Amino acid sequence: MARKRKQPTTWLHRNSRYLLTGVATAGLLLSVGCMAKGNSALAGSAYVQLGGLSLPLLGAIAYGLMGACAIGPVVTKNKSLEGPTWIGLFIGSIAMTIFSGYLLYIMLAVLQEPCIPCMVSAVLTVGLWGLTLVGNRWESLGQLLLPGISVALVAFIATTGLYAYAQNPNTFTAGNPPPVVETDSGASEIALAKHLTDIGAKKYGAWWCPHCHAQQTLFGKQAFDHVTYVECDEEGIDPQPNACRAAGVQSYPTWEINGQTYAGVQSLQSLAAASGYAGPQEFVNQNAGH
Repeated sequence: MARKRKQPTTWLHRNSRYLLTGVATAGLLLSVGCMAKGNSALAGSAYVQLGGLSLPLLGAIAYGLMGACAIGPVVTKNKSLEGPTWIGLFIGSIAMTIFSGYLLYIMLAVLQEPCIPCMVSAVLTVGLWGLTLVGNRWESLGQLLLPGISVALVAFIATTGLYAYAQNPNTFTAGNPPPVVETDSGASEIALAKHLTDIGAKKYGAWWCPHCHAQQTLFGKQAFDHVTYVECDEEGIDPQPNACRAAGVQSYPTWEINGQTYAGVQSLQSLAAASGYAGPQEFVNQNAGH
């Protein structure tokens, strides 16, 4: 029986762990930079909330673990870590690549707001996956099949669950949900909603209040996701009656903008004027809800 010829060690194989460490370090620095700068619309979106942890923090943890797996056997000079860490790198890079694909979909198709650091991070995760595949002399691709399919399935289920929760959180949360908003938002409504959130404005209301629903209809379903809403009724979802009492809310809806309160349904033009909004005002839902 002929002896199997040993494959030569290439430059890539000798240096793959250093290359992986470099890519993971770049991703870690990118995530830390995003944490220092503040969250983007994507990072603050319900589509990416995991246990209350910020998206940049989750990215930093993931890149840190990948870097540790890559450089660990080199630093410790422990040959027994070679196999397990390569499997860990393969599993981690697949999970990160799938999650990055999900983030790109949310960013481009749902929120429609580009995030350059998120795009760079997606390129880095694909780079980690590619380097893991070609940087190790795997005995056979068959040994990657089961862990690859398993982690891909788990990642797919997790991202599908995140998307479903963001689309309809009332399905997963106890309490009475408000009526569903049927109107769509224009670019101006979304821009105004983001501006109101940026300056700390809040809308106080109750799940059963028809005037609150009329106000939400003016914004549209996409824009109102960006508004900071405080539920005042104890039987609603995530109620905060103490916050409503502290704000002196006596009727619904009530807006709190720059230290001033405004009771009743407000036109989007009025909210723009009260908040100092200077962006586009081509509102498409001016007569909705009336």
